[in-house]
Amino acid sequence: APELPATILTNHCYYEMFHRCTSLTQAPELLATTLAGWCYTSMFEFCTSLTQAPELPATTLANDCYRDMFEFCSSLTQAPELPATTLVNNCYNGIFSNCTSLTQAPELPAATLADGCYMYMFFNCSKLNYVKCLATNIPASNCTNAWLNGVSSTGDFYTPTSTIWEHGKNGIPYGWTRHDIT
Repeated sequence: APELPATILTNHCYYEMFHRCTSLTQAPELLATTLAGWCYTSMFEFCTSLTQAPELPATTLANDCYRDMFEFCSSLTQAPELPATTLVNNCYNGIFSNCTSLTQAPELPAATLADGCYMYMFFNCSKLNYVKCLATNIPASNCTNAWLNGVSSTGDFYTPTSTIWEHGKNGIPYGWTRHDIT
């Protein structure tokens, strides 16, 4: 992949840039810390040979910025850190959906969720068995809709003691153990 030195992005700028590049094994460095709408949407979707994701240093997100970014990256074994603590609508929607080699989610540090922000995030990540989610406020519409559907039948879910997370379709998967953290 070519170098992508841009630090200022525009809407849709890298949309589907490497979509279906099935031989791509190494992603370019992504330097932007402030994102634009749809800027990385589907950027590496169906890059089935990609084993390691680039670092995602952005702390200022935009609507749909990471949507489906690594969807169907079936060789991806480790997710990058997601340092943003303020989320926006659909920012991580489907980002790792169908990453069937992924076993551990990155720590999810945001305390408050936004509409659709985690929707389908780890959908069908069949080996995923660990999530640490620090969200304590989950008022947003569809924020976790099907986000952990199709993951491993057993796993560990770490969350602050004060949260309202429950087992169910849009919460902690049945068969997983909830661990309270302080």
